[in-house]
Amino acid sequence: MIGRYGNDEFNRFILLLTLALIILNLFLRVRFLHVLVILLLILSFSRSFSRCFDKRRQENMKYLEIKNRFFGNRQQRAYNRERKADRKAANEGKRVLICPYCKEKLRVPVGAGKIKINCPHCHQEFEETV
Repeated sequence: MIGRYGNDEFNRFILLLTLALIILNLFLRVRFLHVLVILLLILSFSRSFSRCFDKRRQENMKYLEIKNRFFGNRQQRAYNRERKADRKAANEGKRVLICPYCKEKLRVPVGAGKIKINCPHCHQEFEETV
């Protein structure tokens, strides 16, 4: 495969579509689906063994644009939910204080009582009851 394009997102989509059509053809027995499966396999292999990197990249980018138009927002929302859950887990047992000098947010453990805090941003020391 040296010097060949190989697989990308678009090729994986073509192969998954081909697999779905093969399974569908097991039940329907339609000659058109059989021909379509063969054409899709030929397309997939010709893209994999191609030496025209620029054309294959353009095809893949076009596919990704179309895919993101339909699924991009869902994937971004799922990613944001995961990040929010991670932040919440990281902040459990912590309290957020604001440095009176530089207004930076600092996390300190809850229930520590009266503590001296040295701000890592402005290097000022202040006391706070937590």
